[in-house]
Amino acid sequence: MEVLAPHFADITNIYEAAVQLYNDDTTPRARAEHDSRAALSAIYRHAWMGYQRELGDMPGFHFLKVNGLHVLNIRDQVVLRAKRVDANGHHVNNQTLQQRRFDRQKPIPGLPAEATRVVVGYQLDPAFSIVERVIVRCPRSQWAAQVVVMDDVYAWEDITPAQLPLRSGGRRAAE
Repeated sequence: MEVLAPHFADITNIYEAAVQLYNDDTTPRARAEHDSRAALSAIYRHAWMGYQRELGDMPGFHFLKVNGLHVLNIRDQVVLRAKRVDANGHHVNNQTLQQRRFDRQKPIPGLPAEATRVVVGYQLDPAFSIVERVIVRCPRSQWAAQVVVMDDVYAWEDITPAQLPLRSGGRRAAE
């Protein structure tokens, strides 16, 4: 995911700004009437608009909407999907057929077939007040990385869960 590395700071800032915009600019009365779905929808929308504002003019970056799926195509190398995720980088919503096809790297008309599809997810705290971390995940290959900041430099750290040795049938192999 080297094509994403130069943009980790922008991506992290986009998510943080989206959460801040929701919390600072939505009136307390309106927030009190929002259930979690409404709050999360607003945060996602702020984030997606942030992507368009911050990355929309970059060469080779194209925003696509395919059957309601909003993605960012980066030079036909990576197709990025913004999602709220859990601590393991998994989606926290109901899986649709289109989402499963995206995750499994299956062809979707309108998306470049050769591009790797990744989810750039944001994990929020329980109060939806801060972004706890940003996770880049390639679901089919079971690869996940956490964006980290050290000395004002953004990088990624591999956090792919260890795979248990399995024999056929899905059970652990005897040692």
